[in-house]
Amino acid sequence: MYEKIKEKYKILKKGNLSGTDGYLRPFLYLEKKIVQKKHVYLIQGEHIADLVQRASDTEETFWIIRRKAGTERMQISDEFPDTLVYMEIVLEGMEEIYGFMNDLQEIFDAADEWERKIHNLMVEHAGMESLLKVTSEFLQNSLAVKGLDFASSSEAGGEDLSSKMYTEHWDHTSGCRSISRNLLVDEKVTHKLILTETQTEITQGVFCVLDILTDKLEFLLAQEEETNPDEDMEQIFIRLLSDRTADYMWVSRQLGELGWGGNHEYMCLVLQITYLNQQNLSTKAVFRYIKKKFEDSVCFLYQDEIVVFFNLTRLGMDQEEISGKLIYFIRDTYLKAGYSRVMTGHMNLRRQYIQAKTALDVGSRKKPYLWIHYFNQVALTYILEQTTRRLPGNMICHEGLLDLKEQDEKNQTQYLETLRVYLEQHLSATQAARELFIHRSTFLYRLDRIREILQSDLDDPEEIFYLELSFRLLEQENEKE
Repeated sequence: MYEKIKEKYKILKKGNLSGTDGYLRPFLYLEKKIVQKKHVYLIQGEHIADLVQRASDTEETFWIIRRKAGTERMQISDEFPDTLVYMEIVLEGMEEIYGFMNDLQEIFDAADEWERKIHNLMVEHAGMESLLKVTSEFLQNSLAVKGLDFASSSEAGGEDLSSKMYTEHWDHTSGCRSISRNLLVDEKVTHKLILTETQTEITQGVFCVLDILTDKLEFLLAQEEETNPDEDMEQIFIRLLSDRTADYMWVSRQLGELGWGGNHEYMCLVLQITYLNQQNLSTKAVFRYIKKKFEDSVCFLYQDEIVVFFNLTRLGMDQEEISGKLIYFIRDTYLKAGYSRVMTGHMNLRRQYIQAKTALDVGSRKKPYLWIHYFNQVALTYILEQTTRRLPGNMICHEGLLDLKEQDEKNQTQYLETLRVYLEQHLSATQAARELFIHRSTFLYRLDRIREILQSDLDDPEEIFYLELSFRLLEQENEKE
């Protein structure tokens, strides 16, 4: 930000710029307003005394102090504490202030756009070359990743650099300056990331960008080092979930070679990252935690959610034990979880993912105050929702219930409620009368009228099941209203 600003504006003085701290969107400071930490504030000269007075309240904030031309020699900045992060610039009237704020916003826009692209590429497993291309365009210089023997692994921007030798500071064959960073896999240097000054001057401002990029590249290199891509368990599962035509025999054979047998028991967990933890919890941290707790598991990102498969047989654990070990982690990190049923073999793995995803989606809608949902708890709701995808509940329920409802509305009777309680009490007239707080003879009279309206003796098991399901469908329709 400092380097971008000095290209266009006159900077008088700067203090305590570390080059590594990150800041959020800029504001124009107004007197006596609450200052939000980790933001950038433009403060005008007449408010500087207020800044000095409130210095202890302004830590972790970046201050840009506006001076008018001719006031450069004012020394009030000498009273600033050593910890204050600031720079003083010369701006004239409000028109120039507005222009400066727009320029400042554009700096944030460019950085945010680059970071968004990098995040999306990692989620899409786009690979190293795509990361280098996006970052090369952002920094306007060429980037390359080379092994320790300087054989090119991947590069972007400028000419083919694979045949050229680069030192850490200068390439004497081309006259271009370059900087490099070590890339580590298992704490060992395996590659170097090289930025070459082909279009714009390399400044201190690129180092924070390279730090972020280095973290992503090391993650990708670590994945490549772990296993052959064709045998990588994560890729097997991603293919299984994303490709409906996947060859299950091939999947079973690949998993079997990795020790996940066809007679083993499996369970799927889907974790949704909520808004509360997007800034504080990385997916890598979740992967590390789960892998440390459950060695025989596989974690990966799929459709912006974390998917985990557990091999219960190899773990020697059941669903209750696994969920018990994760319950506090899920709660404390503000994740939301959906568990599948436990099933045997490879043929149901994709269906188990659908179960876990359904548990998460349906459970979050029906009981949003809960963090953890199980498929068995939402199975009936799922059935009802699937049943009413094309026709509403009142069009597929038992038609006799609609007749009972019409009679109740017209004659102020309670036939619908009477039948519901009768079914809930397993067709026991005595127990139903007790639940309704009416005499047994009164209940039997109502039951005769209900049978007459339904034109049924209520002794067919299939009709009883249909009536019970119909009540659930009508309840679901009422909830929508």
